[in-house]
Amino acid sequence: MIDLLIQVVDDEPEIRTILKDLLESNGYDVIVAENGLEAIQLYKEHLPGIILSDIKMPDITGIELLKQIKSVNPEAVVILMTGHSSIENAVEAIKSGAEDYLLKPLDYYDILNKINHICKRQELKINNEILRQEMLRHKTVQIVGKSRSILKVKKEIRQVAGSDIPVLIMGDTGTGKELVARAIHDQSARKNQPYVAINCAAIPSDLLESELFGHERGAFSGAVARKYGLFEVADKGTILLDEIGEMSVELQSKILRTIETKQFRRLGAGKEVVSDFRVISSTNRNLKQMITEGKFREDLFYRLTPFIIEVSPLRDRKSDIPLLVDFFSVKKGRHDASSEKQSEFIEALKSYPWPGNIRELQNALERVFLLAGDRVPSVNHLPPEIQNIYYRQDNMLKYGSGTPTLSEIERNYILKLYHELGDNKTLTAEKLGISLRSLYNRLKQYDILN
Repeated sequence: MIDLLIQVVDDEPEIRTILKDLLESNGYDVIVAENGLEAIQLYKEHLPGIILSDIKMPDITGIELLKQIKSVNPEAVVILMTGHSSIENAVEAIKSGAEDYLLKPLDYYDILNKINHICKRQELKINNEILRQEMLRHKTVQIVGKSRSILKVKKEIRQVAGSDIPVLIMGDTGTGKELVARAIHDQSARKNQPYVAINCAAIPSDLLESELFGHERGAFSGAVARKYGLFEVADKGTILLDEIGEMSVELQSKILRTIETKQFRRLGAGKEVVSDFRVISSTNRNLKQMITEGKFREDLFYRLTPFIIEVSPLRDRKSDIPLLVDFFSVKKGRHDASSEKQSEFIEALKSYPWPGNIRELQNALERVFLLAGDRVPSVNHLPPEIQNIYYRQDNMLKYGSGTPTLSEIERNYILKLYHELGDNKTLTAEKLGISLRSLYNRLKQYDILN
């Protein structure tokens, strides 16, 4: 049964009390209001799933309350009750969008049946939406690239997917760490179970604990209904703790225990919940340095890192840029951006260091497609910062300049050729007419190799 908050609105205290006790004894969370004005205020604050309201009340009628609630949420489920039946009232209630129209004295068994039916209907709707989202995510998740570093990542995904051990994914912002996590889940035995991701950097620390563990009604101010945490939602599936390096040290200790025991308590709860989840985490930070600084627990680090996958930044795998351009072009219904005629366009993209990685490339291409319209994309459609770097490097290679040094020109030429040849060191050394060892030394000097 889904977790549902029900609002009871009636000016008779006895009716409010009976309905509240009945519904709570059957596992529902209930809030009550003694008139229509109070009900509207409570509805806007708590957005209950079902409203049970009397029609005849001293301030505004149940029909007027129904109309106001529908103006806030057209999907709201409202059941109207009355001790003064008339065909006109019934017709108006149904025309205004009421779910049902009940006569007093109430048949409490009938009320429970109706509410259970509504819950099952909403649960089916939620499950269908989850299934639709899952199908969309399975359809779109794809790790694009054939560079050596990406082939290594794909191999590591295959190796670790069949296991349940924790995985830490390391890489700069925008490199596609969440895609790697999703691929691990999709290739695992848990692929038909929930996949839940939470960005630890995007949620304030005082709310993150509630998001992860959930809470009981009344656990803190504003907790008017039970909330299931993401560890519980991920039962039988996978949870991704994205940017785990941003989590507070205090919360890290609770996370450690949860990962070790697969047990935890919702905030305000007396008993523990057991959940069979697989944990994957990701970070763009140096966790070992954070351990030294006292900002990350060493025991949690080792619990999270039986297997580490490192995703290289785009600047170190520029041979993947044509494939990425193809991928984003097809998603936009275009097939012209990385054709043979567009070698200059691709070269301009390769000239840029891409501090924002794939995410920045995707945003740049969005601009390109917008400006190009029906025309073939060109260098002139790229953001100014990319154009400037490309034309400066191109002029340096063609004509030289009084500004760049000889070593700078040599560096730019070697890196340009190296990326053009798909980061193939042997072929690059042959084209340059130097030994493989000399190329290795230069690439190390340029911080391309560790």
